[in-house]
Amino acid sequence: MKGFCFFFLFLFSSVAFSFVENVTHGYPNCMACHVSPTGGGLLTDYGRALSSELMSTWKTSDFNQPFGGLVKNSNSLKWGGDIRVIQTRFENNQLKTGSLFVMQKNIEVAAYTKEFVAVGTVGTREGPKNRISNQGEFISERHYLMYQGDSTSRVRLGKFRQNYGLNDPNHRRFVKNDLGFGSYSETYQLEYFKILEGGEFLLSTSLGRIDLPQSVQEKNVMGQYTSYWGGKSRLSANILFGESPRERRSLWGINGVFSPLGSHDIFRFDVNYRLSQAINQGVKDDKEKGVYAYFLYGYKIFDGLFPYLIYEHKQKDLSRSRYSMTQAPGLGFQFFPISHFEIQFEHQYRINQQDEGNPEQRSFLLFHVYL
Repeated sequence: MKGFCFFFLFLFSSVAFSFVENVTHGYPNCMACHVSPTGGGLLTDYGRALSSELMSTWKTSDFNQPFGGLVKNSNSLKWGGDIRVIQTRFENNQLKTGSLFVMQKNIEVAAYTKEFVAVGTVGTREGPKNRISNQGEFISERHYLMYQGDSTSRVRLGKFRQNYGLNDPNHRRFVKNDLGFGSYSETYQLEYFKILEGGEFLLSTSLGRIDLPQSVQEKNVMGQYTSYWGGKSRLSANILFGESPRERRSLWGINGVFSPLGSHDIFRFDVNYRLSQAINQGVKDDKEKGVYAYFLYGYKIFDGLFPYLIYEHKQKDLSRSRYSMTQAPGLGFQFFPISHFEIQFEHQYRINQQDEGNPEQRSFLLFHVYL
């Protein structure tokens, strides 16, 4: 089942995790821990130390320097990387299957000079054997030049994923993959980021991909405003207007991260409304309205262990009522036994209303070392 294998190959993209749960520990902004102002990817020196002090069960400083100390960070050069291995399982009324394979092996580096930093990744294309083309070839999934004239603003130009919605590491969520922000969706972009008093603002425009045909490329402009609440919560609003030779669309979204009962529980959500209009040979079809959302609630039992409940929902066409609806409740956990090492498990029970008599069971067990 080729499509199933690609589902799990792209379940987590090669962009390193951005742990949005740290918002509730007093880090509503990502710049303290990541080189990227919107999170994910290469860690700062402070972010490396925080991984042990805040996120791990057994504290260790072994990874305070990249690759277990084999490489030393300096003021002008920062190193990092990721290795991911995944075991998958899929079952419905007709099929039961699973696979174990390497998802990712890459290195990321940032070079600083005065007010600029150049960031890039290099790695190999990984996935299920005999299921992807050009396996093992060298690739660079993101690379950009960033201007940081002061401590509150950043300007980036290059290839990276557009930061629409909540920065969830699982890019197969409906709010990511079905809205065009899933795996391998990096495009060349110009982005402006600014920290405000009590919040942040981001404006970006996607310039397309030079390695994709023009017929599938979208040019867009996107804005995002985030408000920090009490230093340990955040609420964001997003808006995007885009157009390709095939479609014109607008996206409207709201997302947040909160700790409703105290410092140990976490609630996060991402809800989006999509208005799209297909363009066929210059003729515009009727507009389609859809809703895409997820809700997650988890509780930190102790440092490093975070079980959670998840519910995903999508309805591509509201005019078709329930027959275009997919619902996916599930549960899972994240476990960080030591610094920079993660184990994650998730199981979902997915029901497509068009075929509600044939539900799907989807599970994965992920091992991740971020070097």
